[in-house]
Amino acid sequence: MMKKTFYLVLLLLAFAGFAKAQGPASTANWFGYILPSSPAEYKYISFTMQDLGSVSVASDELPAVSTATFADGYVWSVNNDNGYNICRSSFDAANNLIGAPEVMVASVPYVNDMAYNPADGLVYIITNEHLKSFDPANPGNMQDHGAIEHDGFKLAINMEGDAYMISSWGEFGSLNLSNAQLTVINSIDLPIKMAFDMLTGELFGAHYGNLYQLDPNTGTYTMLGALHDGSTGYDPTCLFMTYGSTPSEFTVGDLIYRVNADNVSVTVIGHVDGYNAQGALNIPESVSYEGHNYAVTVIGNTAFMYCFYLTSLTLPNSVTTIEEGAFAYCSGFTGDLVIPNSVVTIEPSAFFTCYGFDGDLILGTGVTSIGAWAFNSCDGLTGVLNIPSNVASIGEDAFVYCNFSGMVVDPENPNYDSRNDCNAIIATSTNELAYGCKNTVIPNTVTAIGNNAFKGITGMTSIEMPDSVVSIGDNAFALCFDLTGDLVIPNSVTHIGESAFFQCEGLDGKLVLGESVSYIGDWAFRKCSHISEAVSLATTPATLGNDLGGMVFAEFGMPVLTVPCGCVEVYQNSAWYDPYGMVGFYEFVEDCTAIAEVESVVTAVYPNPTYGKVKIEAENIQKVTVFNILGEKVFETSADGDAFEYDFSSQKAGVYLIKVETAKGIKTTRVTVR
Repeated sequence: MMKKTFYLVLLLLAFAGFAKAQGPASTANWFGYILPSSPAEYKYISFTMQDLGSVSVASDELPAVSTATFADGYVWSVNNDNGYNICRSSFDAANNLIGAPEVMVASVPYVNDMAYNPADGLVYIITNEHLKSFDPANPGNMQDHGAIEHDGFKLAINMEGDAYMISSWGEFGSLNLSNAQLTVINSIDLPIKMAFDMLTGELFGAHYGNLYQLDPNTGTYTMLGALHDGSTGYDPTCLFMTYGSTPSEFTVGDLIYRVNADNVSVTVIGHVDGYNAQGALNIPESVSYEGHNYAVTVIGNTAFMYCFYLTSLTLPNSVTTIEEGAFAYCSGFTGDLVIPNSVVTIEPSAFFTCYGFDGDLILGTGVTSIGAWAFNSCDGLTGVLNIPSNVASIGEDAFVYCNFSGMVVDPENPNYDSRNDCNAIIATSTNELAYGCKNTVIPNTVTAIGNNAFKGITGMTSIEMPDSVVSIGDNAFALCFDLTGDLVIPNSVTHIGESAFFQCEGLDGKLVLGESVSYIGDWAFRKCSHISEAVSLATTPATLGNDLGGMVFAEFGMPVLTVPCGCVEVYQNSAWYDPYGMVGFYEFVEDCTAIAEVESVVTAVYPNPTYGKVKIEAENIQKVTVFNILGEKVFETSADGDAFEYDFSSQKAGVYLIKVETAKGIKTTRVTVR
C-alpha cells in the first residue's frame, strides 16, 4: 500500500511540469560543418548561420579528409591519409561532437565529393569521373550511374533528391542522378564546396574562408560573411549541413514533437490542448516539418498523462519505446489496447490506470521489456494475455488489478512459461509464479507465488496450492474479494509474505496453516473477517512480522486457534496470543485427531534433527527435492525404491524441506540440520 502511494506521488510530481511541456520550442541554432584545408588542422569545425564567427571544434586529431556528408545519423567521410577509404563517424547532436572515423570501405578510387540524398537514402560519390552510390547499411555494394562528361567536382543534393554539381571547368548545373548527365545552368568563377540546408532548402557554399548563398536556379551567389573565430579564418575542403540544425521541438497538427539525438526521428511529447485533449488519438508513423521527414519512434515521458477525455488510441508500427507514464490516467480510452510489433520497451506506468480499455491487450512480437506498473489498474482488460517470445523482463505490479481470463506465454520464450496450460506467467529459471488470473491452475512444479501475483483479481473463487510451493510473496492474494470457502496453506510452505491474503473477506471456511510455516509477514491475514475456523499444524509457532505480531491477524474472523497436541502452552507464550482477540488469538485448543494426517505417503524421515545423513522410507519413491528455508532448491534427483538417503554434510546448519514424491502422492517434511 505504501509503495502504491509513493508511486502515485512520483506521478503527480511528474505532472507538475506537464502543461509547460506542451508548448513548442525551437533552437534555430543551425549548424554547418567544414574541414580546414591545412594538414596541420584537420578538424571538423562547426558554425551557426546566425553568427559565422561562432566557430567551434566538433572533432580534432583526425586523418586527412577530402570530403564528408551526413547520412543515417552518422558523418560519412573519405579519408585520404593513406589511400582513399570511406569512413563513418558517430555524431552527438546534443553536444555537437563528431567521433573518430571507422573504415567502412577500404581502398576506393580518388573521390571528388560525396553527398547524401534524403529522397532515396543513398550516399552519392563522384569518383574517377563516375557517379556512384551506396546504401549506408551496405557501403561496400556500390552502384555505378555512369560517367560524368564534365569531369565532376563538387556535389549537393536537396530534400527532394534534386542534385547540383560544379564541374572542374567552373560549370554549375543540375545533375541527373540516374544517368550522371549534367545540365549546365551557368558558369561560376568560384570552385565552391556546396551543401543544402535540409530545413530551409537553401543552398550554401564555402570558398577561401567565406560563406556564400547560391541560387540553384541561376547559379548566382552572394557572400554572407567570413568563417572565423576572431582571428583565424577557415578555408574548407568540404561543407555539409547536418540534421542537427533542426529545431528541438515543433508542432504538427495536434501533436508536439521533440527531435531525437539521431536527428532523423522524433519523440511525441504531448498534445497542443494538454490534458484537455479530446477524441481519438492517432499517432502517425512519420511527420514532416520544414522539408524534413521524421520517423516517430518514441512516446515521451508523461506525454499524454491525465488526458482523461481521449477516447481511442492508435499507435504506429514505427514506435520502439513507450516511456514512463506516457498514457497514465488516460481513463477514457476504450476498446483493445494494441502494442505494435515495432515496440521494444514499455517503461514503468506507461498505461497506469487506463481502466477504460474494455477489450484485449495485444502485445507486439518485438516487446522485450515491460516496466513496473506498466498496465496496473487496467481492470477493463479481460481477454487472454499473450506474452511474446522476446519478453525478457516483466516489472513489479505490471499486470496488477487486470482481469485477464487467461495468460499464455509463447513456447519459444526462454524466460517465462505457462506450463501445463496453467493460465499463468511463470519465471522459468526460478519456478516462481509471477502473475496469475482468475482461471489459473497452479502447477505442482511451482515453488513460489510471487509478490502481487494475484493481487486484486476479481472472479477468482478458490485457490489450490500444490505441495511444491515453499513461499508465498507479499500481497500475493491481497484484495481477492471473491475467494470463498477454505484456505489451505500446504505443509511445504515456510514463508508467507506481507499482506499475502489481506482483506480476503469472502473466505468463510477453515484456514489451515501447514506444519512448515516459519514466518508470516505483517497484515498477512488482516481483515479476513469471515474465517470460521483456524488451524496451525506447526509445532513451533511461526514468527509474526514486527511489533504487535505485525497485525497479522488484526480484524480476523476467528479468535480461537487449533494447534497440534501438546502445543497450547508454546502458542500461549508467543506473539500469536492476544487476550482481547483483536490482533491475535485469545484461546488455543489442541485436537490431535483432527490435525493428524489420515494417511502419510512417507513412512519415516530420520534422524531429525541431524548432523549429516537423513534416511527416507516410503513406498515407491520416485523423486526427492531439498529446499533451504528461503525456498531455494539445493538438491534434486529421481529415485526408484522404498528408501533413499541424503547427506546434508555439504550444507550449512539450518532448517531444510525435503519433498518426497511417491506413487501415492507428495509429502514435504521439515528437517533441522545441526
